Amino acid sequence: MIRPSRTFLVVLWGLLGSAAPAVASECLSVFDPLQVLTLNLQLSSGDWDTIRKDTTFEIEVPATFWADGEDGRLTVSVRRKRGKAIPSESNPRKVPLKIDVNEFVDQQWRGLIKISLENGGGSFGSPYKQGDFDVVREGLAWAAHRLASGSDGYGYLVSDTSPAASAAACAAWVRLVVNGTYMGVYVNAEQRDKQFLKNRALWTAGRTWLYEQEDVGTTAIEEGDGDSPTQLHLCYSPFRPKGDATCATPGDVALAGELAEWVNMRAFVAQCAVDAIIDNNDGLCSHGNNMFIADFLGGQTSLGGRTRLYFPWDLDSVFGSTTTSIYARSVKRGAVTQSPYQSAILNHPLFRTQYNDALRTLITASLSPLNLRGFLDQLKLTTLPAALASDPFPTVTGNITDHFNRLGTWITQRVSSINGQLTANGPPPPRN
Repeated sequence: MIRPSRTFLVVLWGLLGSAAPAVASECLSVFDPLQVLTLNLQLSSGDWDTIRKDTTFEIEVPATFWADGEDGRLTVSVRRKRGKAIPSESNPRKVPLKIDVNEFVDQQWRGLIKISLENGGGSFGSPYKQGDFDVVREGLAWAAHRLASGSDGYGYLVSDTSPAASAAACAAWVRLVVNGTYMGVYVNAEQRDKQFLKNRALWTAGRTWLYEQEDVGTTAIEEGDGDSPTQLHLCYSPFRPKGDATCATPGDVALAGELAEWVNMRAFVAQCAVDAIIDNNDGLCSHGNNMFIADFLGGQTSLGGRTRLYFPWDLDSVFGSTTTSIYARSVKRGAVTQSPYQSAILNHPLFRTQYNDALRTLITASLSPLNLRGFLDQLKLTTLPAALASDPFPTVTGNITDHFNRLGTWITQRVSSINGQLTANGPPPPRN
């Protein structure tokens, strides 16, 4: 079968009425979503059995790594990442993996020192059930945050607001071959680490911090010495759990001034808006979860510094319901509640307005149904459908083209629901 060239796909994207997603200026070329690289790992069968069955997610084993078409081969370490095994923990064949490129040798691979491969199985803790999650939805969620990185969203690609920052999210689909056996399609999501910051010219030793947040207020420092001034200053809920807060959350007027001084709130509300559009029930505003945070010395508006930046992570719980509230999160048995971030930020008069404006702009621009359906149409013309169809441990059920079409319909319905919620939206509810 003759595959269309990438040039043809970019031209087609233009004919669809939208700008082609950039693949060089804001993301490394390895994260071009219109290519499907084949990555190879060679390791002993005993070591492969060890890590695929490892539920401590800590065991690392040596391996040889390369991509198809490359002459050189790298010695790397590999471990299983936290996440569900496919088809099951009793038979873990396709597992999420972390490849540490510079564990044994001071080296990089295509500008990266770590490679994070998501298998589309969802979060660890319950058995994998086919249809709950899949690599197409997860990859599309990454693409949505990437497409929203410009002037209609995060503003990370706008030179006058954050000159050194780049795309909020970079990812691409890959084929993984282990010991000569095709293991299926994975999402290669850009690891949030020191190299991530360096690739964006955001890292300065002694002046930069990187945090991971896995739950409300529970931040773990990944890079940097001690806590950042921003982390120390934001001593109140929702940035700290209520039980750990050392100061009271300011009132509306004071909070608006505080966060304008310390946090890039344009990017904050944009991240929450993108998560709402893709129905990420486990993200920044919806759960105070699954994010990375970059802080900077002198990171205050009054000092002319770069304020706190947020970046999404772990985008597997997405594209569920088209009617989910854009101001609250769904819980069991159809109940709806607000996370601490939704209560503090989305109920705030100023930030509620900014959030609504971000939603209106995104769903008519970079994340419009036309744009996202056009992106899905592009993907149909790449090698991704064939890779999915031949996946020995598939996460996409049924016909591949039908799956893409269903996602396109979902997007149209979701945007319609969001428009309805925005139209019906009145003043924010009373603050807790």
